Parts: sequence; C-alpha cells; structure tokens
Amino acid sequence: MSTTPKSFETISSSDRASFRAPLALVLLSLALGYAIFEDGGTLLTPWNICLLLIGLSTFIYWWPRKLPAAVTADAGPAPVVLLLFLSYIAFQCLPLPVALLGILSPERARILDSLARVGAPVRFAPLAITPATTFIYLFRFIGYSAAFLAIRDVTRRWSARRRWLAVIPLAGFAVLEAALGLWQNSAGEEVNGTYVNRNHFAGLLEMALPLAVAYGIAILNRKYSRTAPAMRIAQAFAILACAGAIFAGLLSSLSKMGFVAGLGGLFAIAALATAGRLRGWKLGFAIAGIAALVLFLFLFLPSDELVARFGGVAAQGDAAAEGRWPIWRDSLHLVAAYPVFGSGLGTYAVAFLKYQTSIVDRLFDYAHNDYLQLTAELGAAGFLLLAALVLPVGVNAFRAATRSRDPDTRWLALGCAGAFTAIGLHSLLDFNTYIPANALMLAWIGGISAGVPAGPTPASAQPARVFAQRRIALWLAALLIVYSPAWVLFRTVFRGDPRAEGVFCHFGICDTDAVIVAETLGHAGNAAAVPEADLLKALRRDPNSPDRWCDAGDGFVRAGQWSQALYCLSRVLALGPNIPPVLLRASDSYFRLHQIGRALELRARVLQETDTYDDLIFNWYRTEQLPTNAVLANGLPEDARAGRAYLRILMRVDESRGAAEAWNWNVGHGYADLRLANDYLGFLMNRQQYEAAAQAWARYLGPRRDGYMETDWIFNGDFENEFSGSPFDWRIDPRDDVDVARDAGMAHSGAHSLRIRFAGNENINYSYVSETAFVKPGKYRFEAWVRTDHLTTDEGVGFRVLDPAAPSALDVRTERLTGTNDWKRIERVFDVGPKTQLILIQVVRQPSLKFDNKIAGAVWIDSVKLTRENPQKLAY
Repeated sequence: MSTTPKSFETISSSDRASFRAPLALVLLSLALGYAIFEDGGTLLTPWNICLLLIGLSTFIYWWPRKLPAAVTADAGPAPVVLLLFLSYIAFQCLPLPVALLGILSPERARILDSLARVGAPVRFAPLAITPATTFIYLFRFIGYSAAFLAIRDVTRRWSARRRWLAVIPLAGFAVLEAALGLWQNSAGEEVNGTYVNRNHFAGLLEMALPLAVAYGIAILNRKYSRTAPAMRIAQAFAILACAGAIFAGLLSSLSKMGFVAGLGGLFAIAALATAGRLRGWKLGFAIAGIAALVLFLFLFLPSDELVARFGGVAAQGDAAAEGRWPIWRDSLHLVAAYPVFGSGLGTYAVAFLKYQTSIVDRLFDYAHNDYLQLTAELGAAGFLLLAALVLPVGVNAFRAATRSRDPDTRWLALGCAGAFTAIGLHSLLDFNTYIPANALMLAWIGGISAGVPAGPTPASAQPARVFAQRRIALWLAALLIVYSPAWVLFRTVFRGDPRAEGVFCHFGICDTDAVIVAETLGHAGNAAAVPEADLLKALRRDPNSPDRWCDAGDGFVRAGQWSQALYCLSRVLALGPNIPPVLLRASDSYFRLHQIGRALELRARVLQETDTYDDLIFNWYRTEQLPTNAVLANGLPEDARAGRAYLRILMRVDESRGAAEAWNWNVGHGYADLRLANDYLGFLMNRQQYEAAAQAWARYLGPRRDGYMETDWIFNGDFENEFSGSPFDWRIDPRDDVDVARDAGMAHSGAHSLRIRFAGNENINYSYVSETAFVKPGKYRFEAWVRTDHLTTDEGVGFRVLDPAAPSALDVRTERLTGTNDWKRIERVFDVGPKTQLILIQVVRQPSLKFDNKIAGAVWIDSVKLTRENPQKLAY
C-alpha cells in the first residue's frame, strides 16, 4: 500500500488510464526537439512542421471527452486573456480604412499616402507595416499558446510528483545540447550546439538549468516514496549531474549574459527557497550570503576567454553594451513613431531602417532587447496586453514557490521561477524569445507555472470556463493543422511562382521577396525588366521597404518616367537614410539617370559612416571609369579615413596618376599622416619615381621641411625630429653590441644629436646608420659635425657617400675620427653624374687589422648637410 498522502493524488482513475495526456506530451516533445535541433526553429519550413506537431498534440489532448468528476482547478482568466492577445495580433493584420489608420497610426498612414504619387494608392491597409511577417508571427504565437494551454491543463490535472514528467523533456534536450556544446569545446570549435548563435544556445540551457536543479533537490527532500532510499539518492544525484552538465555547457558557450542569467536563475531558486523558510533579519542575512556566493561564482568560475569577453561591456560611445546602446537609443525613435499599436509583430527589421543612425554597417533584425522590441512592434496597447498575460503566470510561480505546502509543488515552482528569472535577465540584452525553440520552451515552462497551485487546491472548477478553454484550444489546433501544411506546401512546391503566391497570399501566406527574386532571375537578373504592375503590387504590400521603392524606381527608369523614378528614390532615402545597401542601390539608380554628382554623394555618405564597403565603392569608381578628380570632388566625404583608403586602393591597382591626384588631395585637406606618407613614398620608390617621391615627402612636411629640397638635400640632418621611417629619413639598423639613439644632452646645434656607442666586444664592420637622398646632377658639398669620446682602435668613424645602384659612378669617403675630439667639422665635395638619382649616406667604420681591434667609445653626429656648390634654388 502506498504511503503517499491522499491529498497528493488529485488525478482521477479515468485520467490515469487515458492515453491522451502522455501522447500529447510526446508530440509536444517531438515538436520542441525538432525545433531545437533545426537551428532553433528559425527556418520556416522546419518550424511549420513543429507547428503541425503542436496542432496535432493539442487536438488529441482537447478532443471532447467525458469530463472527470473533479477537475484540479478553475481554468481562470488566462485563456481569455490569451485569446485577446492573439486577437490583437490578428487585428494588426486586419485591413482598415486608410482614414482610420490616420487616427490609429499616423506614421503608417503617411507612408501609405506616398503610394498615390506612383499610381499605387490604397484604400485599406493593416496596422502592420509588413502584414505577411506579422501573420507568420501570429501563428508562432498560436503554436506557443496551444502548447501553453495543454501543458497548463496537464500540470493542473496531474499529481504533484507526476508533474515532473513535463520537466523531463526540457531537461533531456538541454543535456543533449550541453553534451554537444562540450564536444564542440573539446574540438576547439565555437560552442553553440545546434544553434547559430551561442547566446541562444545559452538561452535554452539557462531555462532548463533551474528546473533540473529543482528536480534533483525535490527527489532528495521527499519524505514519502515507494522508491528505496538508496535508489532515490542515486536518482537525485543523476539528475543533479545532468544539471552540472547543463551548467558546464553554459560556461563553455562563452555567452556573457547566458552565464549571468544562469547564475541569476540559481540565485532566484535559493533566495525564494530561503524566503519560504525564514523571516526578518535571518532572511536578510541568508539572502546576503546567497548573493555573496553567487558573486564568488561570478568572479572565479569563468574561463579566461569568458573574462576577456566581459571586457567589451564597459566600452563607451557606440561600443557601449557591445554596440547595443546606440541601437536601443535609435529604437526609441521607432517606438515614438508607432506608440499605441506598434509597427506590427515581427516587423522590426524593416521598420528600424528609417531610424537606424549607428553601426550602419550591420542590419539589425532584432533590437537585442526583447522588451524594447516588443514595445516597438506591439505598441503600448499590445505590450500591456502581453504583460497582463505573462505577469500572472510568473506571479503564480513565485507564490507557489514560497507558499505551497507540498514539497514537489514548491520545488517545481522554484524551478519555474528560476527559469523565468534567467530568461528575463537575458532578454535585456538579447532576443531569445524571438527564437522559436526557446520561445516554445518558455511557453512550456509558463504552462507549468500557470498550472501549479499556489495554495490549497479547490475542489471543483466551473464547467463553463473549462469548456471555453477547451474550445479555444481546439480552434487553435485547427488553425495550426490547416496553416502549417499549407506553408510547407507553398515553400516546397510553389515558392517563387507569382500566380500561386497570389492565391496563397489571400490567406496570409505571402513571400514577396521570393517572387521578385524569381521574376528578376527570369529577366536575366534585371529587376527593372520585371513588369511594372508586379513591382507596384509588391510596393503596395510593403511600402516601408526601401528595396521595394528601389525596384519600382528602376522600373520607371526603364519606362522613361524619370520624374516618377526620382520620386521613388526620394522615398528610398527617406526610409533608409543611413543604411549603406540602401544608399548604394539609390546611387546606382541616380547614376542610370545620369545624375553623377548625386550618385557619388550617396557613396560618399556610405564611406563617411563605415569602411565595410570601401573596396566595393572604389572598385565601382574604377569599373565606371570615373575620373579621379570627379571622385575627389564628389565621391569622398570630408573625412581622413576615406581619403586615405582611396589613395591606398589606387596604389594597390598601380594607378600612378590617380594616386598622385589623391595624394595631393589628402595633403591639401590635411588628411595625410606619416603612415600614409610612407606608404605613398614606398609606392613611388618601387616605381623608381624618386624625384616624385622626394617632392611628395617635401610637400607632406610643409613648414617642417626646414629647407629640405630647397637649400639642403638631407632631411633631419640635425636630428631634431623623431625618426619617421620615411625612405628619406635616417635608418637605424640595430645591433646588439652598438647602441644608437638621439641624445638630448649633447648637441652641436639645436637640442639633439645622434649618439653611437660601441660596446667594445667586436671588430665591427659598421654601416648601420644611413639616409637616402634624391639628387640631381651637379657639384655637392657634404658636411657634418662629429664629436668622439675615447673611441678606440686605429679605425675610426666617418662617412661614406655612394650611388647604391652604381657605386662605380659615385663612392666617396670622409675623414674618420678616433680617440677623443670636441665637435669637428667633416666635409667632402663631390660631383653627381647624370645617371645618379639617389645617393646613400652611411656612417661607417672599417674593421681594424691590428691586434687590439675591438672598438669601444662613443661618437656624436649633428648638423649633417648636403648642399649644391652652384646653388640654383629648386622649390618643390
């Protein structure tokens, strides 16, 4: 005979014998598992298969059968609120008179009004800016709702211990995902399980983790059980080991917010469990201790890689919150544009294009904050309705976690509360609830939370409410069973077929993009060749899309209706004013309209915002054979980065003339820096354009040239400037036994000189300090001031001047100094022949043939000059 108290056994004998609940649970588990293992359910065809499974499971569970004599609890208002929320989403898809839209959603009405100018006026339109997308999300939520109602009712009808059966699929899938993640980690791969993104992988694990922990503890705490104590302990530790594997998978994912959310869920369990047992100051101390333990785990558990990833969180500006803050800031403008009824569930990606001003090299399909995105898409009315649905579910779980007298019920509620806490935290910085598998899992947990009793179980329910709940669930099941196969049929058989798509679209199954792509391919990849009627039809469906306006504009260009085309382009720029792909498409259209300046200005705007499209834009300039001066005048922003990038690509493709123009433009605008100067000089030197290189260097120096290429052909001869790395500056090749540096404590003129100190370890053949100078034919005087200090051996330090390309044409040496000398002038006059363009000036020391030949001591060099003997001022 069972020792379990009768109060725990609330299930009737008829329900215990029924196959419906277990079969429904199996089908729901198949749906969830398939969604998880198919990229989180993000692909439309696999997800519709999941919806079909949900519909079948719901139909099987709710199909009319004789009601039990006693029902575990009243259905409550949740099904009605759920129906109201689904009706609200359907209302967003319902065509309304445009005049009414002007009241309900003025921004939506203004965009629709713009269609009249191109002969595509509309009289009726839905609130959703992309109703086909909202329709897809409507059926997503129908699937979530059907699963929620079934799990909620199963939880209410089953006994306290049997309710854990609803948790096993969640924990089981999480363990499998964690095992895959750990295997990926051991193989050195990115850890994301079957998901595309590590954060969504972490989102699944963080929801399952509290439930697994709670289940293990619940088994340990059971006082009445048919299972032997040893077996019960083994079961508990096996489940807790699974929880450990889930947590290890969460850690290996390197998801920062996933790790924080996982700890947050565990904290919620511990804090609520403590709150159910302690009061007053004891509770405060206990909560503080739990918080300290969680903080300890947060500081010492993460791997070095995870710690490094946390480093980006404290960034400022556009990088704040890893780039999320500027997106949230821009999203607030979207919320303000559609404040009451929103832009339509699932339409953020299109609606946000108009308001995005930051990180424009990325298109954001999601706001990376579920609360903000839902507010933008649903509006205040829809978000409040969603809150009215979700909050009571969460509150019921938290109440049951602290008030329930049954241990299994209390721990199940604690697990649900921890899961809600985890996903609630993660949703602040990510979009887990927009991933179908994770959203379905959340609805499943919500059903458990809504089903657990928060207090004493009522003896009976109101049959009318139970019947209403069943009728709602069966209608949802019928919709899923009809809709999901239709979507699969359309996607697999009729996708891209304009005629079939038109038929399906009457029932909300639309794919305008696929039709336009198919028609474009059918016209040799030319979107402008698609019939104008088809382009305007697509535009009427989605007037918020810059792409649809671009397509229509291209069609008008082909038809010769230039004024209409220009209007379409103005709409393009209004709906995506900062989005590079949008600006580039508009630029192409303006170019076809022969408005070259406007086309270049739009590309300049892209260059101003991001470097992602540099190669694409600069290659387009070359492909269209645009003159460099036209690009410099209109195709570049007033921005140093873009100007430098343009010069570098001209050098890369070996366009010498264009590179010279771009160099002068950069210098004239003050954009040239030392790195760019050295790159350009290297480009010219490789092409043996030595005079041009010297002139470019002189122009870059500007007032800092100090007579260079005017009265002196050596740069930085007084060593007052840091060494620049320029081909026309001093080059120092390091050696271990020679120390070479600018010396601020010794100078012949100015404040610096060059010091060379020999360590006395080698009989060195030294020529490791040199400078290259451009010269023209004529007589030159080389001079330098040298000071020495205890410079040993008979071979001292002097200079060598030679033509590096032809030493036989020019190779002269100066006097060499040894010992100790105060500042002494060394000079040499020589002739430069007509074939010499570059000379190399080296500081040299030849090896000594004496026994005592290891050179030590120091030499200082300053005031090095190279002047022409028959001066003709040559200004560059």
